[in-house]
Amino acid sequence: MALPVETVSVQTASKRSEGEDKYKREDALRAFGKRTLALCKELHQYGPLDEVEFQFMDTHFQVLEMAYLRWKRKQKALGIH
Repeated sequence: MALPVETVSVQTASKRSEGEDKYKREDALRAFGKRTLALCKELHQYGPLDEVEFQFMDTHFQVLEMAYLRWKRKQKALGIH
């Protein structure tokens, strides 16, 4: 039995969307890696941070850590890692 045209179009768009999402995620991870290395270089090249700069970085690292730990728990629950 043939699927209606609308259903086929939706399925194709869904698969295309998944591929685009994966590409965007990989692109974001590459950008994150490059920026992380750039930050490491900057931190080693210059002197200590002042209190405001330190607090800014500390806050953002905490947000990143919380997001990562949430993602990691979800992956374990799905049996991926």
